[in-house]
Amino acid sequence: MRSPFEKRITFMHTGHIGDIIAFLPVFKAMGGTTIVIRDETWMEPMSGYKYNSLKPLLESQNIEVLWNDGRYGIDHDLAGWRECYEHHISLTDAQARYLYLVPRGHGYMDIKEPWIKVEADVNTKGRVIFNRTPRYRSPHFSWDKVHKHFGDKALFIGREDEHKEFCDLIGNIEYYKTDNCLDVAKAIEGADFFVGNQSSSFWIAAGLFKPLLQETCEVPNSIVRYKGAHYTPNCDANLSVL
Repeated sequence: MRSPFEKRITFMHTGHIGDIIAFLPVFKAMGGTTIVIRDETWMEPMSGYKYNSLKPLLESQNIEVLWNDGRYGIDHDLAGWRECYEHHISLTDAQARYLYLVPRGHGYMDIKEPWIKVEADVNTKGRVIFNRTPRYRSPHFSWDKVHKHFGDKALFIGREDEHKEFCDLIGNIEYYKTDNCLDVAKAIEGADFFVGNQSSSFWIAAGLFKPLLQETCEVPNSIVRYKGAHYTPNCDANLSVL
C-alpha cells in the first residue's frame, strides 16, 4: 500500500495491452506511481476483458491502476504517443520520445534489467512457452521447425481459438490455460524459454528478460536487446540460437 505522503505521478494511457507493458520502463524511469487507463474512440476498447486481464499484472508491480479516473489529476497523457511511432523503433522508444524522456527523432531507452518481476509458475518448469496471435506474423518464420525442435516440452498460452489454429496449421501442442496477464507472466517466468510473435505475451517475456525467439514480421517495432533474446526480421528461424 502506498504511503499517503508519497507524491503521485499519474499517467493516462489508452492501451493496447502490449503498448502499456512496453511503456513500463518509461513509467518507472519517470517515477510513475499511477496509470489511468481509458478507451480511445478510434481503437479497439480496453474496457472489459483487456483491462481486467492487465490490471493484476500491473498491481503486482506495485502500480496503482485506475479505470478512466482523474481523481488525482493527470500529469502525463499518452493519448498522442503514436505521433512518435515508427515501424523500425520499439514501442518503448516511441513512448519515451513522446514524453521527451529521450530526444525526439533519435532517442533510445537504455534498458539494462528486467522491468517485470513475478513468482514463477512451478507447473511450467522445464517447459517452453509458445504464443502466436493473429497480428504481426512473418512468412519467413519456420514454426514447423521450431515445433519439431521443442517437441513435447512446448506449451501454448493464449486464447483457445489461437491454440486451435496453431494445432491446425503447425501441429499439436499442449494448451496451458491462463486467466490474465499475471498468469501469463508467471507461466513464462517458470519456463525455460519463450517463442512467439509480436504480442503482449512477447512484451511480458521481454519485460522478464526471458530467453526468447521472436517471429519478427516486416514491422520490427517490438525488439528489446538483451542477452538471450533473438529476433528474426525477414529471415528464417535460426535454430542454432536455441
